[in-house]
Amino acid sequence: MTSAASSMIAADDNRRARKAISLVLGACVLLAPAIAHAAPSPAEALFREGRALLDAKKYEEACPKLAESHKLEPGAGTLLALALCHEGQGKPATASKELKEASELGRRNGRNDLAAAADKRARALEASVPHLVVHLPETEGASYLVRCDGEPVTEPGAPLALDPGEHRIEVAADRKVPRSYVVRISGAGTTEIVVDKLENVAAAPTAAKKVRTSRPIVTTTEPPPAAENRGGAQRTIGLVLVGAGVVGLGAGAWFGGQALSQSGESKRACPTAEACADSGNAANDRAKDSFKVSVASLAAGTGALTIGAIVYFLAPDASSARGDGKPPRKTARIVPSAGPTGASLGVVGTF
Repeated sequence: MTSAASSMIAADDNRRARKAISLVLGACVLLAPAIAHAAPSPAEALFREGRALLDAKKYEEACPKLAESHKLEPGAGTLLALALCHEGQGKPATASKELKEASELGRRNGRNDLAAAADKRARALEASVPHLVVHLPETEGASYLVRCDGEPVTEPGAPLALDPGEHRIEVAADRKVPRSYVVRISGAGTTEIVVDKLENVAAAPTAAKKVRTSRPIVTTTEPPPAAENRGGAQRTIGLVLVGAGVVGLGAGAWFGGQALSQSGESKRACPTAEACADSGNAANDRAKDSFKVSVASLAAGTGALTIGAIVYFLAPDASSARGDGKPPRKTARIVPSAGPTGASLGVVGTF
């Protein structure tokens, strides 16, 4: 093969290669829209699924998908579909808010058709939206903070659009005790809450100041008052018994003298047993009675005098009550006793 023939073959091969590359590039350009259509974005896929569920009135499944699609790629059409889904769920306040946002977003993006559709649906829905009005107390100098379901309310006195159901209203102010209310909204209309006057927060008690001193702490023990009282009372009882004993001894001596005098009178009236006048017998009887009383009085007086002395001198003093290290003194206490034949006093203690 000559060199000229080889050059012609090489040139022909180059033309064929350029033609093949052109055909491949053209096919890619033609197939690009189809490839893009076959692989939608995650937001587009969620919108399609949510829209299909919305058309089937499966609101509980459709709303989360449409909300996620709008979060990934905000769009007026997606927000309009989400508002229709929430309306189907029975949330007119949420749907009304989303319709207004869809109208604004459509006008910003040049989709006036979507904005007009959102406005039309919002006007039709307005009559079924429930509202709540919170009336605050008129208190000078109080700045109130109102929350509905945890979200701050910017204008408490203005009607607040809410979905049907239970809602918690919280009212707070500086240096005031907060209040909370639970209101249940069942349908269209306006519900009003009148907030009672908030009470002032009680001031915290001021802590007592502790005073420190460098002086040594001296601990003293007060004598037990019961022990001192017991000693004084015992000595008083002792003196009373001593006085009673003295009286008893005096009475015994007097009755003893009477017995002797009456006995002498009886002997003078009765010199002998056979010759005894009635007066002598009477004097003898009086002498016997006086003698008995004298013996009883002397015995009682002696006993009272003895017991009183013991009780007085054995009463505890202040040193023994304080426990100052000295050995305890002997003590005694009076114990009364009674029986079928009479009463008596006894002494019990340590001797």
